[in-house]
Amino acid sequence: MVSSGRCSFRPSLHAKDKMIETGISKAEILESVLKGAKRYFHNKIISTFKGFEVVYRALPCNFFIITVYWKNR
Repeated sequence: MVSSGRCSFRPSLHAKDKMIETGISKAEILESVLKGAKRYFHNKIISTFKGFEVVYRALPCNFFIITVYWKNR
């Protein structure tokens, strides 16, 4: 679990594999979740930031990361 102040996130096993495969760091994911442009799809949030997207579910300041991928690659 990674935290920044009070907020934290927990990646799924799939998200961890995608993080390693794409080279996207934990800090970049947390930055995307906190600062990126968001759109909603069913009960998930998709955050776009610096050319990649993070799909996650959110509770107040706790984020379950489902997957992460480069948007234009």
